[in-house]
Amino acid sequence: MTGTRTQPPRHGGDPRDLPPAPDGLPMMDLATGVNPWSWPVPPPPASCYKVLPYFCPELQRAAARYYGVAEQSILATAGSQPAIQVLPCIVPPGRVLLAEVAYEEHRYRWLLAGHEVQYFSRYGREEIAQRIVAEQIHYLLIISPNNPTGDVVSGDDVRYWRSLLPADGLVVIDQAFADAMPSSDLSALAAEPGIVLLRSVGKFFGLPGLRLGFVIAEPWLLAELDTHLGPWAVCGSAQWIGRKALLDRRWQDDMQHQLMVTARRQGELLKSVFRAYFQQIIVTPLFITMTIPTAQAAVLQQRCYAQGLSVRVYNGGCVAYMRWGLASDQTLLAQRLKSLCLSDLAA
Repeated sequence: MTGTRTQPPRHGGDPRDLPPAPDGLPMMDLATGVNPWSWPVPPPPASCYKVLPYFCPELQRAAARYYGVAEQSILATAGSQPAIQVLPCIVPPGRVLLAEVAYEEHRYRWLLAGHEVQYFSRYGREEIAQRIVAEQIHYLLIISPNNPTGDVVSGDDVRYWRSLLPADGLVVIDQAFADAMPSSDLSALAAEPGIVLLRSVGKFFGLPGLRLGFVIAEPWLLAELDTHLGPWAVCGSAQWIGRKALLDRRWQDDMQHQLMVTARRQGELLKSVFRAYFQQIIVTPLFITMTIPTAQAAVLQQRCYAQGLSVRVYNGGCVAYMRWGLASDQTLLAQRLKSLCLSDLAA
């Protein structure tokens, strides 16, 4: 499958795309996959807003320590989105291989920059390797853990795929959801030739509005990205808050445990409600995904809206992926799910 230029993707949680909330029933936002228990943000000092936010060595040291990489191998950005947008523009045009079902900005930005985009259907070591060789792929885009399928790749697989690409090729790995699943962390690949890691503070720390992320790559590529992103790319308050959050190891350890326990509990709840409809259920620390026939998924999403539950549905052809973020109030979620009217739907 080969891609052509598409319209900008729509994103989960955008209030412009939601139907009106039912009377007296505020909408629960379960469409984003963001930790509902945010890191407790203290008020930043006024100095954060009084000077231009140049490079912050304290944030650089905190990030290098948190990810376990050398300081020269990391670049702070305003979330991972700016890197997703700029990276395709600073490398020569080539063939890109990425997953059919994934965060849609990757597809859109590589197409917009004039690359030829092709897709794989599953994260198989040899399947992807064969596609790289047969189709002369130049850039491989991996999301691990993948949103919404939950797929995770190993460092050995990444190195293997990188060895099959041209000398100037790249493996770009989006790890926005990796913080909640330490076993998926690929920071050990930091600064290896032709490997780029994208990290986000927003998902695990529950601070998407902070707009803070990092790129981990070879210094020359980081320098090129930095030039294109321009000065003052990360605001002063994000630098100050991000440094403190990244150093708060106790909160991080406690939250990893809390997220996994809650995700398993919510996964069991969703199983009991949708048992007759889903084909597979994938539980990750920050989201739960059910695969459902596409026609049924659209109807189920509307029924969820009617009960004040905003959930995301990704179209995967004949199968759709219904993704649920974690609910901060599991009791309220159970109550609303109990009120779902599903008896008239064909299983």
